[in-house]
Amino acid sequence: MEQNRTIKGIFIKFCRRRIQKIRKMSRVKKVIYMVAGLSLLCGVFIGSAFGKHSANSVKKELKQVEGELNKLKKEKEEQESAKKEKEERTNEANRPWYLTLVNGSHPLSEGYEPKLATVEGMQVDERIAQSLQQMLADARKAGLSPVICSAYRSEEKQKQVFNDTVSSWVNQGYSYWESYRRTSQEVALPGTSEHSLGLAVDIVSSQYGELDEKQADTAEAKWLQENCTKYGFILRYPPDTKDETGIIYESWHYRYVGVEDAKKITEMGVTLEEYLDESY
Repeated sequence: MEQNRTIKGIFIKFCRRRIQKIRKMSRVKKVIYMVAGLSLLCGVFIGSAFGKHSANSVKKELKQVEGELNKLKKEKEEQESAKKEKEERTNEANRPWYLTLVNGSHPLSEGYEPKLATVEGMQVDERIAQSLQQMLADARKAGLSPVICSAYRSEEKQKQVFNDTVSSWVNQGYSYWESYRRTSQEVALPGTSEHSLGLAVDIVSSQYGELDEKQADTAEAKWLQENCTKYGFILRYPPDTKDETGIIYESWHYRYVGVEDAKKITEMGVTLEEYLDESY
């Protein structure tokens, strides 16, 4: 009996020392070591050293070891979950694709090319195609006639749009620099346009296709502003937010940010820059 108690004491101390060592290992190694190593080692001790008389006592110790293992597993799961949430919500470099910020101070990543899908003759990031199609379909069910007038633009296309807009102001009698200034307030510089992300679309009424302040008065614009969040879109440049976005009010420009974040942004009454705590 005394010998058994001595052996048992040695075994218990051994297990405890192993547990202390295991705590210093990586999470993966802990699981592998405790499941494979300790289970095998304990099984050998039970069968060869203790016999029937001390088996129940050893099983009790094994339950404690198992409890440690379960605790480690739970800690690992909680840490991984917290890490994932932090990466998605607070780390700009690891934001979800649909919250990518592109503006004057956050240019498009060099060489960025989204996988595209075609919606009503226009190209967009393929991941938003279904949501966009559904939004347009539901608008038409409501008796409206929305039209996508602009969607994905390559950087080269954005250069063309920017230069053409500058030229149009010059043709109206403004100096080149004044034309450039006016253009930069309504057209993003190449490399800083959301259109190059493939996540932004300009939608107008089929009854009125001009991109001006009157577009906001169309039934299509009013319906979209009221319902776009259901499909994961936001009005990207709301009225009186030029100081936050760098762009004047555009009642036709919609940006996909996902349903959950679209609702939060709209309910909070903020711009995407404010929501992400970033500048333009």
